[in-house]
Amino acid sequence: MLLQVILLLISSLALSQDSAVKTDNPPKPYEDAEAYEVYSTIIPTGWLRQAQEVKTLVIRKETRAYKMCLRPEGESEKIIGEAISEYVKLSEKAWLLQQRLNIEKPYELIAYDELKLALKQGGWENFYKQYPNSGGYWIELSAVGFNADKTVAVVYMEHRRAGLGLGSGGKFHVLQKQDGKWAPLKWKGRSCAWES
Repeated sequence: MLLQVILLLISSLALSQDSAVKTDNPPKPYEDAEAYEVYSTIIPTGWLRQAQEVKTLVIRKETRAYKMCLRPEGESEKIIGEAISEYVKLSEKAWLLQQRLNIEKPYELIAYDELKLALKQGGWENFYKQYPNSGGYWIELSAVGFNADKTVAVVYMEHRRAGLGLGSGGKFHVLQKQDGKWAPLKWKGRSCAWES
């Protein structure tokens, strides 16, 4: 029971922190075609294969900024440092994702205000009612930082699960484009991730 309360408080805190970040300028559409290739590469990985109950992905429409925790060392700094800098710059504001993902599962882009309203009007049960094919999950993405020739990318993805929060997690992905396809890049240094 205590674990449930703690996870609920963490989820609520994460949601309330977003509401405190307001700007006078509304987010602009995120039009970078290469970024959608990166998203289309990372979304179907790992946790999604285990979450069999997810029939339709619910993806937050606005990008989110996540604190940079990648600390490349040695040669890796030369390889991914530029993409990290671009990520930090792009993350100074939110962007609006477009319906440009190339993934097998159907998906919906929902505004953060809709998510907050669903939770406010009936908590997690209401989220399940409004998005019955989601399995209780939603995905949040950052903008994608690239190096100058767009062969290295840095992006953060988080998946949250309504209710207990069990099955939630997030991490930075570092990718490299080879032979026209994005794939995980092996690099040296420190990173961070979380899961519940």
